[in-house]
Amino acid sequence: MTNKEIVTQFFMDGYVHLNFNNLLNIIAEDYLDHSPCAARSNKECIDILKNTAANFSNMQIKICDLIEETDKVAVRVLFSCKHTGVIFNIPATNKNIQFEALEIFRISNGKIVESWGYWPDMSIKEQVMS
Repeated sequence: MTNKEIVTQFFMDGYVHLNFNNLLNIIAEDYLDHSPCAARSNKECIDILKNTAANFSNMQIKICDLIEETDKVAVRVLFSCKHTGVIFNIPATNKNIQFEALEIFRISNGKIVESWGYWPDMSIKEQVMS
């Protein structure tokens, strides 16, 4: 599997298909997330994905850009979902929201070992509150 395919599989299994067990095959045990979520293992990463699934249903993604340079893959993803759980201490509103996220993944030996990400928290919050 290419690095781009690994990143694509991460998004499809982690957000659309919710196939969390499969993610253990492509995320290293000592995975390090440099975003505010700060996961320190593949299991912590999967816990974050499960939490996202609990708060946003019917998650759909569109990979807008997928750029590879040496061992890193940068991706811009458009997310569409329904707010069905508690986020930012805001109870479920059942509002449909949409946002773009940017992430960079470092892959080594066929596994994601590090990531740096940006989710537009203020935009998400504004959409669920409006």
